[in-house]
Amino acid sequence: MTPEALETRKRQRTHASYAAFALSIERLCRADPGARAALRAGLRRDLDHPRTRPMHRLLTTRLPDECDDQTAQAHYTVASLIAAQPRHAFAPSQEDDEDPAAEQDEQALQENGEPDGENAPSEATPYGPSFGATLGQAVIAKGASMRMSAAEARINLLTRQSLRGIHLHLPAAVNQLRATGAPIDWGQLLADLVNWPYQSGRISRRWLQDFYRITARADRD
Repeated sequence: MTPEALETRKRQRTHASYAAFALSIERLCRADPGARAALRAGLRRDLDHPRTRPMHRLLTTRLPDECDDQTAQAHYTVASLIAAQPRHAFAPSQEDDEDPAAEQDEQALQENGEPDGENAPSEATPYGPSFGATLGQAVIAKGASMRMSAAEARINLLTRQSLRGIHLHLPAAVNQLRATGAPIDWGQLLADLVNWPYQSGRISRRWLQDFYRITARADRD
């Protein structure tokens, strides 16, 4: 296997583990309103803030083994963003009940910290839809779409942020997206937050390129 293929495989497995984390948080919020409230209270808070203390009981066993503070903060931020969604976002769905592969991924995450190799995603790309792509989809959505100027201002703000800044500004961006119904790939967002300290330039470029690619396609149509 070539180095490029190995790197793609690694990213696929990492994305699958992050997606499994997000799925476990969604199920926790659906099953336990008290847990959802505790996670939501950690929005925009750092790991040592008093409001995040109840989150440790809920998230510690869901974190990767021996993760550093920056990786833990990324998981806490995404868990809080998921929990801050409206209550109807956690309504039981038939798709969730009938997705055994997702259940296997979540079980593998809890047991091993990453999904089993046999259940790793098979798609060619190691990435899911970026947050920039989601903002682009929000602009072209039918009905309650986001204004191009508002979305462009938002993505330009986000892509200029430091690590602390991206954690602080994401909640407002997610709030803007809710009315449009554009789905957020929480696993990919988590991956980008984990890598932000080392690859913020590359991640920002991908967000911007995805955003303008999608909005330009809509203009051509």
